Amino acid sequence: MPFRAVRARRPKLPRPTVSTAAGTAVRSRYEKKAVEYFRAENIEFLYEPLLLLDGKKYRPDFFLPAFDLFVEICGYGLMPHYRDRIAFKKQLYKKHDLRVIFITYNGRGSLEKLIEKELADYLKKQGKA
Repeated sequence: MPFRAVRARRPKLPRPTVSTAAGTAVRSRYEKKAVEYFRAENIEFLYEPLLLLDGKKYRPDFFLPAFDLFVEICGYGLMPHYRDRIAFKKQLYKKHDLRVIFITYNGRGSLEKLIEKELADYLKKQGKA
């Protein structure tokens, strides 16, 4: 009998287990900080909205409706497979003409200040600052 390749299913993401002060469950401490920043600044957000692109499901970290902007918080930049995934997502967003900022955070300094800077830079590029 010939060998048949079996397509391995990608494991489902674990349920969000980190709780924010407002009760939103997220997957990481970095996402928790982002949620708390958005709430403190009264920025409306959707957490992990479902995107269907090229027949596949994707869940970006955040969508900010007022800015028509997706936000990806990237905290594992040293892992090669994680860098590859980020590069793939960047190409995917570009292909579909979606607005996105990738915030790379290494745990040093203030994530909130980094988000604020990236949003300000984005708005400046859009001519809205």
